[in-house]
Amino acid sequence: MRRLLLALIISLAAGQLPHAQSLEDVVAIGDLWACTVADFATMAPALTEAMPDDAELAVRLEKTLSRYKAGQPLTKGRASLIAARTLKLRSSFFYLVLPVQRYAFRAMVVDGVFAGTSSEGDVMSGVELLDFITMITLKYAVAP
Repeated sequence: MRRLLLALIISLAAGQLPHAQSLEDVVAIGDLWACTVADFATMAPALTEAMPDDAELAVRLEKTLSRYKAGQPLTKGRASLIAARTLKLRSSFFYLVLPVQRYAFRAMVVDGVFAGTSSEGDVMSGVELLDFITMITLKYAVAP
């Protein structure tokens, strides 16, 4: 756990999660064994601030998060669907035809956000959530 926390602090110093709520929030989320939708909402400013060119991103993210109860477990499929709806993902034909968790997750696997060995039903840990937010900003954010 110390190595993961050290890696998180280094990534913060490198600017990969520059817009998180606070260091205390990030460390608290990093220590969780199972995250909820509320934890994703806590990390939402990292997504919105990493993509300043999209003025409606925050509105879409808030609208998408409002579909879920705050205490619901955050599965990889649910996180993928939230991100795909927020980012208006267009890289997957199957997701475009049928925008559900299964195809949103598969699109994230193809794009390299998740490993191919993971499952959409896996509940995300805190470290996985932080890694997910980092990978989303690296893969989909427009470089300055």
